[in-house]
Amino acid sequence: MDYIPGMHDPTNANWPQRPLHSCLLPLSCGFVDLFGSSTNPYEGVFGGDGSEKSGGLRVLGSDGLNIADLRRFLTAIGDGKEDVGKGGYKEDGVSAASCIDALNATLNYGHMAPTGPDSLPTFPSSELDPFVLKSRPSVYFVGNCDKFETRLVDINGNAIAGDKDGHNVTRLICVPSFALTGEVVLVKLESLECQIVSFNDASL
Repeated sequence: MDYIPGMHDPTNANWPQRPLHSCLLPLSCGFVDLFGSSTNPYEGVFGGDGSEKSGGLRVLGSDGLNIADLRRFLTAIGDGKEDVGKGGYKEDGVSAASCIDALNATLNYGHMAPTGPDSLPTFPSSELDPFVLKSRPSVYFVGNCDKFETRLVDINGNAIAGDKDGHNVTRLICVPSFALTGEVVLVKLESLECQIVSFNDASL
């Protein structure tokens, strides 16, 4: 399990955020083969021998601050009757873009944090921008969303019903805030199918 820090965790505020220090989770960090403290944004390769060349799946994601900030600048045109949810607004049929649309937009832009450093605090860098997507991830997720959403997209960012060629597809996942919904998302690495699991008083 890898732990990704968020905006309320004791780490640096500017992106990319450093992993939590091991002194904050001394018992968990003792299990070096089971628990890891990671950066935000997060990147990992699962399956095979841990590399993409061996057929491993590249997983990329963040705590959601980049998407929440981007949604302030993206709009969706509608009939003005839809419920835009938390953080959205209505005016003459114009509302804030959904989390899944904003996530798809960053994939199409080839950049995880297009609003930084203007409105998203990021470290200034004279070298290559660390948020540029150098290769296409198999799973691209964002956390702390209002609700669960998922979409399978092709290399052009268009939604598809299934895996058409086996490689040039990305599973977009908006993971809901567990504190607000009590829900977690499970992903099958072989098929990229998603399943949501809800924890509530009855199940406990």
